[in-house]
Amino acid sequence: MDAHIATKPVDLVGGATGTGVVDDEEPATAGGPSERAPADAAELLARMRGGDREAASRFVSEFGEVIRRRVRGKLGRGMRRLFDSQEILSTVSRRLDRYVLNGQVRAGDAPQLWGLVFKMVDAALVDKARVYTRLREIEGEDSQFARSALRRIEESERAGEESAELEIDNAFRSLKSDTDRELLAMWLNDLPFAQIASLLNTTPEAARQRWKTIRTHLRSEWLRENG
Repeated sequence: MDAHIATKPVDLVGGATGTGVVDDEEPATAGGPSERAPADAAELLARMRGGDREAASRFVSEFGEVIRRRVRGKLGRGMRRLFDSQEILSTVSRRLDRYVLNGQVRAGDAPQLWGLVFKMVDAALVDKARVYTRLREIEGEDSQFARSALRRIEESERAGEESAELEIDNAFRSLKSDTDRELLAMWLNDLPFAQIASLLNTTPEAARQRWKTIRTHLRSEWLRENG
């Protein structure tokens, strides 16, 4: 969820994503990057709640590195080649601007604002349009799962703006393993299993078998299908 299962592998500037390890400087809570961050974020939040779009732009500018560290903490090594952290940051900026424009920023304090922003980061890691295309085109043994997943996402989209992106994110959240989340992203990106296996340092057959396990889990835990 505009963003970012990429159509092809990309190199990231300065290794901005994909380490799979949160930077030592990243705060343990959602309060911001340092002791001064909550006050600054609170000031910008008050302006955003009043419809000040420049405040949203300044927030992303000042705290962009914190957002990038959030991305780094969520991505594994294989996924660094699939995601561009600057594109994700740009997507978050656009969505925050849209929230301000539409009067949807309802966070009451700085930690709640960070919670909203981090949810936008999570949603920005997948691209709704590309997911739709991928799910519609799938044939063979994955076709039934793809149809069910597409129906679930489309139903969610009718609930409101960004709902489809958040529904896709729910699929990722239902998986407990970073490797499983990486494999799902690669599968949605239509990567062949040979390339997936190379990125995950395994064999194509092992990657296929792991995907089947992931698919079964998603049908049960995300789609809530029986049998």
